[in-house]
Amino acid sequence: MRSVVALFFLVCHVGFALAAPGTTIRVGVLPTLSAKVLLTNYQPLRVYLERELQRPVEMVTSTDFKRFQHDTLAGDFDLLVTAPHLARLSQMEAGFLPVATYLAANRPVLITAKNKPIKQLEELLGRNIAIFDSLGLIVVQAQQWLEDRGFEQGRDYRTMLFPSHNSVGFSVQQGESLMGIISPAGLRQLPPEILENIQVFAELPQVPALIWIVHPRLKQEADRIQAALLRFAETPEGAQFYSGNAYKGMRPVTPEELRSLDRSAREVKRLIQGLP
Repeated sequence: MRSVVALFFLVCHVGFALAAPGTTIRVGVLPTLSAKVLLTNYQPLRVYLERELQRPVEMVTSTDFKRFQHDTLAGDFDLLVTAPHLARLSQMEAGFLPVATYLAANRPVLITAKNKPIKQLEELLGRNIAIFDSLGLIVVQAQQWLEDRGFEQGRDYRTMLFPSHNSVGFSVQQGESLMGIISPAGLRQLPPEILENIQVFAELPQVPALIWIVHPRLKQEADRIQAALLRFAETPEGAQFYSGNAYKGMRPVTPEELRSLDRSAREVKRLIQGLP
């Protein structure tokens, strides 16, 4: 598709068509990292799915979250891993089937500078909060948490958008932003010179990790795909994949977890509609 970046792994694959007959399964990967990094990270899963499903598998991504959600609803992906609130939105609006989520949960972490720590939320009035992605679940949920306590973005505080978690941490360290919203993984990845100069103000409630969903046109294959994903951790390819991240494995996603995402799903839809 036009904005979809194909993640072909450039290896010699002799006899590919014979080894994996049938229509190619297009697997969408949320663009949380560069296409090159995603390619490397998800290559073991691509190989595994080809063997398990006996069909060619193409890993693809999009340029950003907004485009990825557009491509999702346009039917560009047969199977995809996406942000939890985008997964719920896709389920509600287009009948996508949630089949798995990673074992490791996520949560918003609010950080502040050690030399000028925040003691109460009222200090946010008129100040900046650094964020990595305005559509990310941890940002949406952190802003809803602040809203529930009477602090509204644009009225009581401003958000500053940065290209990486490191940039968020640096902005807080330098005093440009009074607070930053970051994930536990992003916090762990901060360079020591930033990490030693910031501290955690609050850890908010857990949210599900990324969720795998199946397009409704593959409804008849959803159980088989789910079983393959849940077995992935038990394979050599799974061991290779999980050694490079904190996901730990996969499990089914519960109806209660999906319903808990309704507010965030509605909010991210509003945010997407407001983007150019």
